[in-house]
Amino acid sequence: MKTSKERGLFIFIIALLLFLLPATFYGWHESEDPAFIPNQHYNFIDSWVLTFLTLLALFILFKNYKHNHGVREWLKEYFDLGNWLGNAFILLIAPIFIYLYLSSLILLPIKLWTHYHLGEQWSQEYVLVEVNECTKDYYECVNLTFSDLSTHNEYSIKWFLDNDELLKLKNKKVNLIGEEGYFGYIVNAIQW
Repeated sequence: MKTSKERGLFIFIIALLLFLLPATFYGWHESEDPAFIPNQHYNFIDSWVLTFLTLLALFILFKNYKHNHGVREWLKEYFDLGNWLGNAFILLIAPIFIYLYLSSLILLPIKLWTHYHLGEQWSQEYVLVEVNECTKDYYECVNLTFSDLSTHNEYSIKWFLDNDELLKLKNKKVNLIGEEGYFGYIVNAIQW
């Protein structure tokens, strides 16, 4: 039979892994920053699967809160639930936190997988809708927003090459060249 110290250590290790894994994916995403354009598979996961999982997690948490006296006591101990402002804050921030956690746990690994498991060469024409310089954290970077000619969906990427020329190409057609993955496309070059 496990002691409370062993159980506490086990819960701490699991909690650490649950929060370290999304942080690792986020760190990879910030360091690599792939020029990724999603397709319908990625968009389905982003819009439908993440929404369903977020609602499912909220349902499970609400059910545990409603039916488990220990969970209610734990929340009362750590949060001032008598305060209506505290209740509203928790009710508003919990879905946002859960959605962001799940998106970093699901969507960033998909980008990682797409970045390293590429398929055929891909090329498509887009309209360069917007060109902005990146924040001062990025050196020689521009944020590019493209509009798909057929669906009119807009996609944004960070680009680090030919910045002076790209700043002049707003509202012009450009050809994106890259590699196709199951969940989207990695852009390797831009031709105009």
